[in-house]
Amino acid sequence: MPRFDWFPKTLLGRTLLFIALVVATGAAALAGIARYYAGVASERAYDQLLAGAAIQVAENLYAQGGVLALNPPVAALSTLSRYDLVYYRVVDSRGVVVAGYGDLPGPANTVNARQGPDFANGRYQGERVRTATIARYMPDVRPPGWAVVTVAQTTHARQQLTNDMSFKVWTLILLMSVLALGASGLAIRRGLRPLAQIGQIIAARDPSDLRPVVHDTPSEINALIGAINGLIGRLADRMTAMQRFIADAAHQMRTPIARLDAQIELLSTESDPARHAARLAALRATCSDVGRLTGQLLNHAMVIHRTEVVPLQPVDLAGLAREVLGRTIPLADERDVKVAFESTAPQVWIAGDPVSLQEALSNVLHNALLHGKADDIAVTLASTHDALTLSVTDNGPGIAREHWEAALLPFERLGHEGAERPPGSGLGLAIVQEVMKAHGGRVGFAFPPNGGFSVVLTFPPPVSDTLGPGAAPPPGGSVN
Repeated sequence: MPRFDWFPKTLLGRTLLFIALVVATGAAALAGIARYYAGVASERAYDQLLAGAAIQVAENLYAQGGVLALNPPVAALSTLSRYDLVYYRVVDSRGVVVAGYGDLPGPANTVNARQGPDFANGRYQGERVRTATIARYMPDVRPPGWAVVTVAQTTHARQQLTNDMSFKVWTLILLMSVLALGASGLAIRRGLRPLAQIGQIIAARDPSDLRPVVHDTPSEINALIGAINGLIGRLADRMTAMQRFIADAAHQMRTPIARLDAQIELLSTESDPARHAARLAALRATCSDVGRLTGQLLNHAMVIHRTEVVPLQPVDLAGLAREVLGRTIPLADERDVKVAFESTAPQVWIAGDPVSLQEALSNVLHNALLHGKADDIAVTLASTHDALTLSVTDNGPGIAREHWEAALLPFERLGHEGAERPPGSGLGLAIVQEVMKAHGGRVGFAFPPNGGFSVVLTFPPPVSDTLGPGAAPPPGGSVN
């Protein structure tokens, strides 16, 4: 890409440059038109004088003894010679030059001259000349016929008049162009003043002041103000969410860390082997909880970050579900877990972020295995024209209906009716909710008719038709 370092960097400079180009183009066009019409005007003015001189010469022709003679109109010729050199020639009906310059060129055809002055351009004695030719019928000469009068004038005065008129018009055009550019610059500066005021208002604000910008501006700037206020609103929402998340995370981390400190203190003073082993097991469980909480906090921040900066790409949701299911089942420890996977097609492509989708599906399976204590899990992927659903169904007790909405909030740990508060951070389903929002989908819950509990992830329709076995992914796609 070529760089145009000469191009103005400011909006004022760019606008003035554009206006200057338009004004210069218009001025050049007007200057050309003015030059043309100045030439036409001077041509017509001097042609009138030249025609008058030719007519007066023709009127002063007379017959003397049957021979054509001329009484030169000195006044008419002197009027022309005041500005230029003047030449004339008179030819009788026999084609003999009876007066004037014999070598002065005339028209080859005199038919038009019989109707009135016939004008032409030519050269004579190394000068450009303008000629006017007129014919007069002379019945008294021998033989009777048409006498042809040609009067020529050099074009210096015409050119001078054209130049004078052009210069005056060009001066006016130049003054108007300068005035237009000056007025445009002032108008643009005045029009851009509200933008400068908005810039000063925003620059003077405290970073913590995320109130909408309120300022009386022209209607053309309202869209910009609206976009700025929209950005400020999104930043305010994001900062509020992050501050709330940090506060909740600090609160959630404080309790297990305090428990760790207390358990370490008790363990260091315990002398009974049996009680020492029990306290050590409790310490290991607390360490596991802290690790799990830290991991989910980082995963939650990672999901939010990827939602904002990572573009979506084609993802085979069926292959991704199989992979995550294979990695998650070993977390069931010694339990014998029955797993089933069913899909309407071997490959189902969606536009998504594979890392975030893996995290979401892993959290759903973790909840079923670790909190739901399920030993029968079925993952079903169904595609229709309207939506794509990924259902994870287990035989655990599930979440009570009145808690479904709260289950998607961060740090909400919901126990089953009659059970104690479960371990964990309460971030699993909140992460799933964030991922589904980023993919234009939603999280739902259901109690199937044949028992159990289902977490249903609903996506928009697939980006393409399902592909058969062995088919290649779309261009740019990747299978994880």
